[in-house]
Amino acid sequence: MTEDNLQGRLLWCDAEANCSRMADSAGVADIAAKAAKANVNTLIVDVKPLGGEALYKSDLAPRLGEVEGFIYPKEFDLLKAMVEECHSRGLKVHAAINVFAEGHRQWGRGPAYQHPEWQATMCEGTWDIKFSGGACITAEYLDPWDPVDEPTIYTMKSGARRHCDAGNVCVVIQEGRVVQVVHEQTVEISVPADGCVLSLPSDSAVIAPDETVAFRCNPVFRLAQDSKVSTFGIFVNPIGPAREYELKIIEEIVSKYDVDAITFDRMRYPNLYADFSELSRTAFEEWLGQGALNWPTDIFVMNDHPWKPPTPGKHYKKWLEWRAWQIHDFADEAVALVRRIKPATKVGVYVGSWYESYYDVGVNWARPSFRPGYDWMTPEYHRTGYAEMFDYICTGCYYPHATRADARSAGRSEGASVEAACGMSIKAVDGATPIYASLYLRDYADKLDAFRKAVQVALLETNGVMLFDLVYLEKYGWWDALKEEMPGAAMSPHNVAP
Repeated sequence: MTEDNLQGRLLWCDAEANCSRMADSAGVADIAAKAAKANVNTLIVDVKPLGGEALYKSDLAPRLGEVEGFIYPKEFDLLKAMVEECHSRGLKVHAAINVFAEGHRQWGRGPAYQHPEWQATMCEGTWDIKFSGGACITAEYLDPWDPVDEPTIYTMKSGARRHCDAGNVCVVIQEGRVVQVVHEQTVEISVPADGCVLSLPSDSAVIAPDETVAFRCNPVFRLAQDSKVSTFGIFVNPIGPAREYELKIIEEIVSKYDVDAITFDRMRYPNLYADFSELSRTAFEEWLGQGALNWPTDIFVMNDHPWKPPTPGKHYKKWLEWRAWQIHDFADEAVALVRRIKPATKVGVYVGSWYESYYDVGVNWARPSFRPGYDWMTPEYHRTGYAEMFDYICTGCYYPHATRADARSAGRSEGASVEAACGMSIKAVDGATPIYASLYLRDYADKLDAFRKAVQVALLETNGVMLFDLVYLEKYGWWDALKEEMPGAAMSPHNVAP
């Protein structure tokens, strides 16, 4: 981290997106030189990405393999090179690890594949869909990122607009009725808020407009690698046997490298539907102290209508609190471990700024005194807040609109702005630790002025900015613009707790 009175100007270097430019000392030196020239003061380098493969010399984690045809050099130690090149230029180096992600679904690689007993167990659904015309369809896939050659349900979570995939027919269902059948890829489809789009191989069934539709959901348990919900990373159970492995990874990095900080990413559950293993069931039952549970119905019941959330069971809120405690307790142990090994090494964490819904990944990143009273909270939920443990928190303010006014002008909610996300972050953390507003640079592709404005808002409203990611600075050629928005070593306008 930077000096306490300086702005954080952090640049994230994603391993997957930048592996070819971070594959030798010359490439690392070029990145460090450009960052220093642009008045960036900290590089966060991704050394254990979501696939669980390392870009440093690890005795524990497997080496990063092939990435889109590029073979990462087996002997190159990225973290060592980053420390040398950045420190020689007065830059800080923070080693980022994806804590509970241990496999890459698209690559089919990672420790979680070798250790299926580590994996999170997902509670998901398959949907039987019956049409009045006689067709019966079973769909397992819900809002995938990539097309699949099976019946697939798309809701508003996948976006408000879509087109048919090649060779498929799209059936638009709203309020229990077929309102549109689309065969052409060129036709833009509006995804209904009170319905879905069912994508089918064109030869799978004949369905006509105005047919009525009935859905029935059947809950199923799957290992993370078999999940039908969209995640690239294969997550492990935070209280399972992988927990000690993650602590050893942290210990290895802090012990072997002169990093200024270690940054935790994906220190969470993958989504609301994990972890439903027998291990977690037993641990939750013991914590709750009310005997054996009906599983999973005491937690939630999958909704027959896939565009609607699960129906909470009688212990749903306590389940959310218990999951938050698991992440809180791991964070407590991990931070203490770092400080025991090297007291001067800082510890940071990345989270999403959307606090009101971040409970679905089991994380409470607020100060424990923050009690907003959301209806999903138990009276004790606030105690799971972990902000005070960390030396900084990067909150993802991932919106294309810099200010509330910009969002309103675009017909969006004020909350869908960097300014509002910064406000939520500051409110929830309440001075417990510095907040660095994080920007997703892809949101500003071909919109340089919007990028400049977002940087200005981040620096003004919080203790600094985190830029995600290096790959976009390079692709868009924005180094000079960044320097203009971050002149000199500016002082932070905010006072924070030491």
